[in-house]
Amino acid sequence: MHRFRAFFHAMPSNVSGVDPLRANHLKTWRTLALSVGIQGPVAGVIVGPAVLASLVGPAGALAYLLGFVAMSFVAYAFVIFSRRMHSAGSVYAFNAAALGPRFGFVSAWTLLLVYISFASAVYASSADIAQNLAASVGVHLPWIFFALAGFVLTIAVAYRPLQYATSVMLVVEVVAVVLLAVVAVAVIGRSGVHHALSLHPFSPRGVSWGALGLGVVNAFGAFSGFEGAAVLGEESTAPHRSIPRAIAASLVGSALVYIFFTWVADNAYASPASLANDPAPFVHLGQTYVGSGMGTAVNIAGVISAFGAQLACVVAANRLIYALGRDVFSPGPLRRFITAVHPRHGTPHGALLVTAASSLALLLAFSTEPTAVRALTLIVEYGAYLIILAYLLTVGAAAVWVVRQRGSLRSLLALLLGVLVLGVVVYDTFHPWPPAPYSWIIATAALSVTFGAALSRIPGVSARLHDSPVLLTYRPSTPPLKA
Repeated sequence: MHRFRAFFHAMPSNVSGVDPLRANHLKTWRTLALSVGIQGPVAGVIVGPAVLASLVGPAGALAYLLGFVAMSFVAYAFVIFSRRMHSAGSVYAFNAAALGPRFGFVSAWTLLLVYISFASAVYASSADIAQNLAASVGVHLPWIFFALAGFVLTIAVAYRPLQYATSVMLVVEVVAVVLLAVVAVAVIGRSGVHHALSLHPFSPRGVSWGALGLGVVNAFGAFSGFEGAAVLGEESTAPHRSIPRAIAASLVGSALVYIFFTWVADNAYASPASLANDPAPFVHLGQTYVGSGMGTAVNIAGVISAFGAQLACVVAANRLIYALGRDVFSPGPLRRFITAVHPRHGTPHGALLVTAASSLALLLAFSTEPTAVRALTLIVEYGAYLIILAYLLTVGAAAVWVVRQRGSLRSLLALLLGVLVLGVVVYDTFHPWPPAPYSWIIATAALSVTFGAALSRIPGVSARLHDSPVLLTYRPSTPPLKA
């Protein structure tokens, strides 16, 4: 316990050979932008209602609502931690405080793989939409060219000052929401295609609990990414306030987007089957209710939302690599490279090169897939399996933290509910056992986490983790949690 007492009273200090991040320059809305960017709700909601209709029929809005409630218990763990500690290492600092540096390292390693894989997946997602847009004006190119163009643009923006990147993330998402809102208003104004607007999409009537459970798991995945703001702990103003607010606001905001627009889509289509058979419902609704130009505009909204998502994932991965680089590598050229921060932009540019190379390598590994959607599906499944584990590790650590800090019973019960929710998600995800190639992806994800755990046990690495600069640079802003 003496190590943790020292942790809570440690003053920030520069680590030898490590450039510090630029402190106290991101206000709450910029911190919020990173979480919203990772979630990319507009890009998701353009196709999400069709996916849910195939799973839960007419109850798509209900599935998103229940998914939001379920994810709220998980988000609570991040709020508890982020109110009391702030580090670019995010779950590394959080989970290490509760269960030790090695546990924190494995948690951060898992989340890092999530962000890198999500970035690669969204390169492919953006390419799919951009390829369709290009084809509409007579330009026909393989999807990988569009993905590579998006990759280059993303890294270029990520290299710029973080204020610039966060502004891009938030502006593109707001513009995309406005475009979707125009379509939604047109649908509501005409009271749907075949029937008056109703609250039936919030009713479980006629939907089996098994099907509804699958829909909730799908919605659960749509909300993931809310925790991204935590990696800005060393750069945010008043992080003990701004980061918890950003986490909560991004989850609530994303949920509102998914729930509202799915409710509109559920009402606008004649039946769940017709909605499920439309690969991009809001493109079709834009064309039907506003005009062909709006259909194209919605497609563009999807591209810009997806761009914001891939940019946010790169920024989040960049900060995690920087933070872990302070711990894993001994003093020397490699650590100086990983933790080098641009003197003017404030960007960890050494870590950014590692992020860029990793996400590009993963994208190229699937570049032979015939369609961008196929590549997207396979890559995002890898990240989806890992993020469930990252959430489970963090919620479990938060429960231990509350017990050790003699926190309130209410907080502990909320976290235990989070563990139960994640247990249901795990069950619905892996039962029945997915067939190939998804079973191979599960095996790859398991091997990836095992490799991270093995890294943490290398004697030199283990010793540095137990004298963690990430932990020692933490300075508490509030007293320990009390009942």
